[in-house]
Amino acid sequence: MKNTALLLFLLYTIKMAAQDAGTIEAFRQLRTTEQRFAFLKHEKVMKMDKPTFEALLPIIKKKKDNKTLFYWHFMYLQSGDIFDVSHKKMVPKAIKQMAEIAKGRGFEVELIVAQFHTTFDASADRSQEQIYPVALHCFEQIRRIGFDKFQYYFIDDMLRIIGINFYNMDDKEKALETLVEAEKRTPADADTHIHTLILNLIECIYADTKNYPQAITYAEKIYHLNLKGKYAAETSWYATFWQGLSSLDIAQYLLEMGKIEAGEKYAERGYQLYKAAEDLNDLSRVVAAFDALQVVIKIKLRLGKMGELEPLFKQVEFLKPEIDFSLEENYFKPLKLYRNYTQYYEIKKDYTHAYHYTKLANDLQDSLGRYNDKRKLWQIESRVKADDYQSQINNAENDSRLQERLRNLAIGTLILFAGIAFGVYRRIKRDNAIITRQKALLEQSLSEKETLLKEIHHRVKNNLQIISGLFDKQARQSMDETTRKLIKEGQDRVFSIALVHKNLYESESLSTIAIKSYLEVLTGNIEKSQKKAHQDIKIHLSADDSLIDIDKVIPLGLILNELITNCYKYAFKGRKTGEIQVSCHQQNGLLLEVRDNGVGLPADFNVKESRALGMNLVLGLTRQLNGKLDFTTSDQGTAFTIFCGEKQLN
Repeated sequence: MKNTALLLFLLYTIKMAAQDAGTIEAFRQLRTTEQRFAFLKHEKVMKMDKPTFEALLPIIKKKKDNKTLFYWHFMYLQSGDIFDVSHKKMVPKAIKQMAEIAKGRGFEVELIVAQFHTTFDASADRSQEQIYPVALHCFEQIRRIGFDKFQYYFIDDMLRIIGINFYNMDDKEKALETLVEAEKRTPADADTHIHTLILNLIECIYADTKNYPQAITYAEKIYHLNLKGKYAAETSWYATFWQGLSSLDIAQYLLEMGKIEAGEKYAERGYQLYKAAEDLNDLSRVVAAFDALQVVIKIKLRLGKMGELEPLFKQVEFLKPEIDFSLEENYFKPLKLYRNYTQYYEIKKDYTHAYHYTKLANDLQDSLGRYNDKRKLWQIESRVKADDYQSQINNAENDSRLQERLRNLAIGTLILFAGIAFGVYRRIKRDNAIITRQKALLEQSLSEKETLLKEIHHRVKNNLQIISGLFDKQARQSMDETTRKLIKEGQDRVFSIALVHKNLYESESLSTIAIKSYLEVLTGNIEKSQKKAHQDIKIHLSADDSLIDIDKVIPLGLILNELITNCYKYAFKGRKTGEIQVSCHQQNGLLLEVRDNGVGLPADFNVKESRALGMNLVLGLTRQLNGKLDFTTSDQGTAFTIFCGEKQLN
């Protein structure tokens, strides 16, 4: 028996050695870089052992194929788990090799890949504010070069990691833009895990911005991906977890939309998935079941199904001792339970228990509020530091570009003088070449300035949003209602200016804005900001598609903000309903009208003698636009009309 086993082992060893030799020889016969890249793709490397993969390196060096050499080190970096190599030992060395190779000419793609891994490697000692500008730079360069050029370098996961950084810094616009591209670039045969994480981040952004229909769309994608993906075939807890989580997320979004009965179906589905996989020895499964029960109980309470709640609460109490709520990730989980208990006992008119759980919920909510405030402040500080760090990088790059241009100019001048000796013909030819080169430099400079101006608008918008966030925080901390209202008015004014820069950043033109789309967003924000629970005040907008210069749009936005705000404050006192008509059209000039059907102004009201800050601001901004302000008022309502008599404002 021993001899037979030894013989079988020898035969197996000989067979594997023959296979390895065949792999090495097959690689040696390849003629192009593209063929070698295809040979080194991830699924093929996974079938190799470490000695075979390392035996390919001398062949690559002998062929002097630096692009394949870079890709070999990249794949070695990705395959550390397969080859059982220490991450701490392998990663820095591989990244260093990649960075050295990428310095050569024609390695534009590889330079970005190396920079990405240098920045985002777990062992890199960099702060969040240092990583953010690099993430922004990497994304812009990848988009400029073309996403398809990065297909061999797991572009979907690169974009996912960049998107996470944007999300952590509360730059949700950039995060969504990046992650949507990541979803597009995810291959059909991609790792279910990476694809799921991308979809989940997009879902979270839509949920944070209360776009629940879109959040539901992505939660459904997660459910079906893990229902049919490769992990689902193994009936793994991973697939069950994501199927359950996506179902519970959909239930909560439907609940927010008022579709409670539809949400109940999804909540039940999520809980049953977790219940079937319940294992008290696995903390992740216990926590998942605990969270699922809170969603199910909340919906049952909203539907008034009191008879179904007792066994659910018993199951919650059964799971509670298995969870360590002192851990940071579990600390706020009892908040939903306390709220559910409060509502449950209020319905049962057991006010003693209801008060007890209300107090527990309020205490935990206060802790959560402080935690969120600290995180928001950290995000603001990090963004400010990131902008400062980016400015330092830009200054250094500008200095480098200036030196390079001066050097090129000096070289060009020497070439010009040297060329005179070769005759008039060569001199003219060389002069033409210089003119062509200078034209290209000017075109490049113009493109860079346009990009920089666009980025400035983006940064201005971000900084104004930070100011708006500080206003909001200050308003919440103020105990005086009048102060809170004044701060809120200031926040709305900042928003109207920030909206201008947002539109400029997102448009092709950097100097004009389509007034209709701008006013739609502005009036929507004012309506949401000023709307009161006991009133139903509607804003109706009529505007043409005129393009207006930025210097005109900002005053117009501030004027409109003041006039509509005054309507909400004074026009509908004692009324539950009302309408505000906003009109903005080009008619041999710009005509802006704000009309309400409210109680009207006092008979002795005089615009020019008003001491109110809002009306003084309207008058000053109207003069800035060289416009004329008129108003009419009666017990049927008030109308303010502003006419700027220029034929074109753009």
